[in-house]
Amino acid sequence: MKLYKFTTVFIPEGDEPDAYYVDVPALPEVATGGDSLAEARFMAQDALELVVLSRLEEGESIPSDKKPRRVPKGAVVEEILITVAHEVKSSPLTPDVKATFA
Repeated sequence: MKLYKFTTVFIPEGDEPDAYYVDVPALPEVATGGDSLAEARFMAQDALELVVLSRLEEGESIPSDKKPRRVPKGAVVEEILITVAHEVKSSPLTPDVKATFA
């Protein structure tokens, strides 16, 4: 298992009084939010785990944490820690395996 830390910005959504959009400067592909700050935190952690695991499975690097350049008024900035267990497994390309994916 490996530990990763990402600065996360929770930005209030203008039309929803308690809702937040999540921005992760180091990983712009993270797109999530929640109907409350607590839900947005949960969704951010889940999205971060998925994005990091996906990058690892694709052989991509995990960027270093980035601080936001600008913090919108009313936004909350927090660091989120995630742990990801990544194990690369391979199978020989036998006729049975080929048939499974044909």
